[in-house]
Amino acid sequence: MKHRQLLMTTILTTGILFLSPVIGFTADSITKSTTTTSSTPTSKAEINDPRVAAKSFVEHINFARVALAMKNPDLAKKHLIQARSMMNLIQSATVEQRRVTQLESGRVVYQYDTEYKYHYFPIQTGLVQVKEISNGSVWTANDLAVTDADIVYLSLDLTDNKAANFLNSAETAIASNNLKDADNQLARLTNAVVTVDSKISVPADKARDNIALAHNFLLGKNYDGARFALKHADEALDEMQASDDYAAQRTNIVAMRQDVAEMQERITRKDPTVLEQANKKMSTWWSELKSWSKREN
Repeated sequence: MKHRQLLMTTILTTGILFLSPVIGFTADSITKSTTTTSSTPTSKAEINDPRVAAKSFVEHINFARVALAMKNPDLAKKHLIQARSMMNLIQSATVEQRRVTQLESGRVVYQYDTEYKYHYFPIQTGLVQVKEISNGSVWTANDLAVTDADIVYLSLDLTDNKAANFLNSAETAIASNNLKDADNQLARLTNAVVTVDSKISVPADKARDNIALAHNFLLGKNYDGARFALKHADEALDEMQASDDYAAQRTNIVAMRQDVAEMQERITRKDPTVLEQANKKMSTWWSELKSWSKREN
């Protein structure tokens, strides 16, 4: 947790503002990025840093799952080629380097027939340009509807051959045009190497990060994604309200939860003025949560 807090402190002291979102992730960008990232050249960072390569490995595996859900096996295969390249880089690292902790990720649930609902997309923390969608619905006929999204923190263990075995099985299933089995193999791969940290020690961090995520959803005009992210922010606020650790802020937390509930209601109605109000409101919430988190650590 200390590493993550140090990273966030570094970002804030460099003058990056909330209105240029600190979390570079929106669910609508996932399906669009499935195509644009399928042929991305290997970066120097991926070559030099096993942590970056591990992040990209998980990302490509989950992009491949999205491609399979969209019935596009050729696109899925491109991502698996990328994933295998990352796996080869990781295997040349030390055993310690193949274990990665505190990897901040977007966890998305899509509406399609699968036994494994969670998809993980490690995210960047920093100044990220978020593209606005100006025409039509964010979720078009060729995309997938999102039914939940939040921020989670992952630990990865790539020290053994489990990932390679599942990857081989997925490629065999795609070659046989058994796309559902391929999706299952990739989901099982993810479950084998990923552990979600369910004990976030500072709920203010979780609330703050999900508020930033909701803001990004709104910038992408994805009202459902924003509503789900705010729901998870409110869950963290509820934990804070019940905790003696935040007793000094309890009145402010109650007021913030009322504001969050009101914004959720406006988002549900797809109120066209919600984005105008969101910038100021969410910036205020985010700053308050940051200060509370700092006092508690």
